[in-house]
Amino acid sequence: MSYLVDYHIHTTFSDGKDTYPAYLANARKKDLAEIGFSDHITLASVDWCVDEIDFPVMRENLKNLCDEFSEDVQVRFGLELDYFPDKEEEIRQVIAYFPVDYVIGSVHFLNNWNFDTDRSLYGKWSNDELYKQYFELVQMAAKSGLFDIIGHFDLIKKFNCWPETDQSQLIENTLKVIKEANTVIELNTSGIDRECGEFFPNQKILETAASIGIPITLGSDAHAPNHVARHFDLALKKLKEAGYTRIVRFRNRQRGEIII
Repeated sequence: MSYLVDYHIHTTFSDGKDTYPAYLANARKKDLAEIGFSDHITLASVDWCVDEIDFPVMRENLKNLCDEFSEDVQVRFGLELDYFPDKEEEIRQVIAYFPVDYVIGSVHFLNNWNFDTDRSLYGKWSNDELYKQYFELVQMAAKSGLFDIIGHFDLIKKFNCWPETDQSQLIENTLKVIKEANTVIELNTSGIDRECGEFFPNQKILETAASIGIPITLGSDAHAPNHVARHFDLALKKLKEAGYTRIVRFRNRQRGEIII
């Protein structure tokens, strides 16, 4: 594997299964150059995000880890924050509290429904309507300027939620908004292990994103150490087939590029 990063990793501070050292050990085995820890912070009442009382200890522990130079794996300070259109100022304040290298903005909620874990409301609306609501929120997240990366771009498909009609125009419009906002997307490799059975985003979307010049980075969405860099060999193949020649790396919210 060439010089690569994995910027989407969850530890026991949120809903991950292990602590920083275990993930670092696997990053070394996978010959990664950089690993980014990006635990969930969600301004909603859920049990899978970092508790506010743990903000100081996470900040200090991860900052210390990032500050310790490592010749084999560099550590980056990331966050994955849920986007809520009525909580932009609160989100901004949370980000300002942490010495982040990058922030992933994700949509896991449609109104108060956490569609990413709660299957009970699928079927209440048409899938076309869910796609409309979801991608409108992704557009708003990009326009907010809060985030460096849009997480798992087409997450709405996770549980085989496929639109009834062609939504390619909605998706293309969303990509154009992301491009205009100068925001990065990630190739999130966890989708292969979900019911949808394909990366977030899929190959067609990757090709469109590449054609309009949207920068991209890599994330495994790891919730256990053995998830680190999962399916990255296939991810590199798909990126190159889509037309990408570089991925993005981050330091202090500034971008660099890695040739793939």
